[in-house]
Amino acid sequence: MVQRANTDTIRPPFPDAGQRDHSALDLVHTAYRRLEHEELILFLKVRSLPTTGSDDELASRLAHYDINTYNIPGTYTGPKASPNELRTKATGKSGSPSTLPSPPDPQMLAPDLPVELIAEIMDRLGDWELSKAVGVPTSLPRPLSWTRACHTDEALLTGYLPVIRSSDPGVNPPTKVGTSLAVRFGYVHVLAYFFLHHRDIFLEVFCPHKMIPTIASNHGRIAVLSWLKHTMDDNPCLPRLQTTVIAECIDGASRHGQVASLDWWLQHSELVADRVPNPLPFEYTDYALEFASAKNHIAVLQWWKTHNLSPPYLPLKPGRSLDFASTAGNIDVLTWWASSSMEFKYDKSAMYLASCHGKVDVLKWWLQSGLRLQYDGEVLVGATKHNRPEVLEWWDKSGLEVQYRMCDVEEALEDAIGGGEEAREWWKRKGVDFNTTDKEWTQLRNLN
Repeated sequence: MVQRANTDTIRPPFPDAGQRDHSALDLVHTAYRRLEHEELILFLKVRSLPTTGSDDELASRLAHYDINTYNIPGTYTGPKASPNELRTKATGKSGSPSTLPSPPDPQMLAPDLPVELIAEIMDRLGDWELSKAVGVPTSLPRPLSWTRACHTDEALLTGYLPVIRSSDPGVNPPTKVGTSLAVRFGYVHVLAYFFLHHRDIFLEVFCPHKMIPTIASNHGRIAVLSWLKHTMDDNPCLPRLQTTVIAECIDGASRHGQVASLDWWLQHSELVADRVPNPLPFEYTDYALEFASAKNHIAVLQWWKTHNLSPPYLPLKPGRSLDFASTAGNIDVLTWWASSSMEFKYDKSAMYLASCHGKVDVLKWWLQSGLRLQYDGEVLVGATKHNRPEVLEWWDKSGLEVQYRMCDVEEALEDAIGGGEEAREWWKRKGVDFNTTDKEWTQLRNLN
């Protein structure tokens, strides 16, 4: 059962402009718009924020940062509460003093859904971190990775700097779970805070040369990527991004379907004609297309095709993409590759892996694809070992010539997953008698 909420409000990951007093945000924005371009750049650099964009965009970036970072009077519009009520919210115990300040709890403007329904949706997502970050009651168990979380990790869940400061990060430095979450949720203001006020912790725990760019790429957090590049450009003493890390970022973006991240890495690379200052290498491996094929990310595959056929003409590295797609049962990906006019390679692993994983639809696709089929008797051995009688039945009815040895089948049954009883029964119905002579035991036989 979903826990019923005891409040009509939901706390966002960190307060944003849509949940604040617009007059305060507008006031700060208007003040920054009066500045000259060079002055805006100065304030952005002081805050380690990106400096690209129009003057209005720069002013807006500064305004949103200040609203999220500083306790600006009149910022929040939540209902007034007595000090005792505030202590109750912060501690869960009436009259008990709070050790940490509670982040603002603004009224929700949207969506018009009961909090119980939102909680049900979050529980179905199975994302405990997200549920806790937005303040939705959840029945999800605390992940094992959070069992050793410290006070600062808990504070990072809120994304609210006063709470994070009160956790005393200098004494209680965050762990990997907290820092990863800050990047995943795009808490640029939190990254900037640790960079400016806890530089040693930032370098050691946040790992700006590896952890930040990889997690940001995996989750499409291009604002984090932009902030990181700007910070590195302005601070040459920081560790540089190695080509192996960049390849991991681009491969990871493909794996997670993050086209926005791929766009960012290409736009900030040395391959484009209109280069940004201090462009980065654009490195990737076969995993980019292989993972995209395994995860059914056709939009990512199309992105690679588009940039292969037009500047900067990225070389494709299909690797074993069709094997990955066959294993995962991604018919749409197989169809995309077959009709893409792009070069690709495959071997008998594709139909073998499909047989092992019970992907009958994939086997049907290969049969009807018009591509040259590559397979051998191992498809029957693999299907038997993985206890896939439905696959054995398909091969028997397919009309394709495939051979087997009884000794190989018996060995597969001995090692079969779950005992292989279903596969054994299928072979018996086929009329195979395992009590036979040594000659017949090793003789090649046609299945159909």
